[in-house]
Amino acid sequence: MTLKPELVRRLLRFAVVGLVVMGFFMGLNWLFGRFVGATAAFLLAYPPALAVHYALNKWWTFADKRTDTGRQVAEYLGMVAGTFVVQYGFFWLGHERFGWPGWFAAGFANAAQMALSFVIMQRRVFATPRPSP
Repeated sequence: MTLKPELVRRLLRFAVVGLVVMGFFMGLNWLFGRFVGATAAFLLAYPPALAVHYALNKWWTFADKRTDTGRQVAEYLGMVAGTFVVQYGFFWLGHERFGWPGWFAAGFANAAQMALSFVIMQRRVFATPRPSP
């Protein structure tokens, strides 16, 4: 099976966005973790990282110019609710079970949910609408 060039470009852009957002998220975790515990830092860092993630994926990864942003944001937030469970589970595992620093466990957790997020965004949130018959 060969990958279409546009899919390869999207995957590469998604990977770059993921790395940028993961660095941003880990940095916020490190910063907030200096003032609050690791779990509170994880929760405080999550919303700003989501905003950056949504914006970079909409306008750069998927080059989406549609105007139904309200629907996209709603679907994105639904996706986030599901992937948050996955991400928090990995964070808890890394921090509580393996004893990793909160910022590192947050990065591990972020990487763990990336594949699931790409599939949902590709197929649902930023999918190109099919023409009606």
